[in-house]
Amino acid sequence: RLRQAQLVLTRMLRVFDIIAKKHGIRYWLYRGTLLGAVRHNGHIPFDNDVDICIPKPDFEKFVKYGTKELPDDIFFQTEETDRHWKIPPWTGMLGKLRDTRSCYKSCRGCGHNDGLQVDMFVVESDSGGNFVEIYSHSNWFLRRFIFGPIIRKKSEILPLTEVNFDGFSLPAPREWKNILQSLYGDFMIIPPNEELGHIITDSFHSCKK
Repeated sequence: RLRQAQLVLTRMLRVFDIIAKKHGIRYWLYRGTLLGAVRHNGHIPFDNDVDICIPKPDFEKFVKYGTKELPDDIFFQTEETDRHWKIPPWTGMLGKLRDTRSCYKSCRGCGHNDGLQVDMFVVESDSGGNFVEIYSHSNWFLRRFIFGPIIRKKSEILPLTEVNFDGFSLPAPREWKNILQSLYGDFMIIPPNEELGHIITDSFHSCKK
């Protein structure tokens, strides 16, 4: 069932990529999804969501133009489109793409759409054009309030390159190797018995069923 969920996510990512290319929207694979592309040519074997990073102007362009082209079974989730969903604090995750025909079943009674998700981490630029990452994995509190956000030099990200992800060429940061090393150390080592990031999903039934 996990692989079925991953294939649903690959389709969602591919749909987004087509729309992004059409409208000149910049984005790149992020964190675990970037790691999966480099190490596994696709999803990390134990993961069942997708992370992308997108500059704020490009996110706003997607909101204005791209959302109109999403198929009916992909829902663009924000605080405006889903009154039960709230932006997680200090993440920069301003929106998600949700598959409406699946369910993580980890959100009983919360009310918001809980289908398979593509997390959209929005980054802003400083005065030098560098990218400011708010999100910082498990030590976010320490980093945010003591060290501040991560600053990625523009030259680390742009121009974007491409990596293979489940058979598709998708955008990645120019210095993806250095970025992955800064996040995971020796990122080609596969950790043993890694637990799922989310509860195994029902890939065929929405949360309403």
